[in-house]
Amino acid sequence: MATKNNPGRYDCYANADPDEPIFVLLGRDRDAPNAVRQWAYDRGQAISRGEKPAEDMAMVVEARACADAMEKYAQARVR
Repeated sequence: MATKNNPGRYDCYANADPDEPIFVLLGRDRDAPNAVRQWAYDRGQAISRGEKPAEDMAMVVEARACADAMEKYAQARVR
C-alpha cells in the first residue's frame, strides 16, 4: 500500500504520463474507502469477464487493503 513517504508498486504519480489527469483520495476522507472498494469491485468484475488481465488482481488486493487502512486512519483522526 502506498503512502506519501513510501510510494507503492502502483504509485499513480510515478506511473502517470506527462499531463495525464489523476485523482487522489486521502485517508482522512471518509468517502475514500467506499470509492476505493467500488473501484476494486469493478476491476475484479472486469478481470472475471476477461476484459482486464488476471495480473490486475494484485491491484485489487492492494486496493482493498488500502481501503481498510484509509478507514482506520480516518477513524483514528476523529477527535
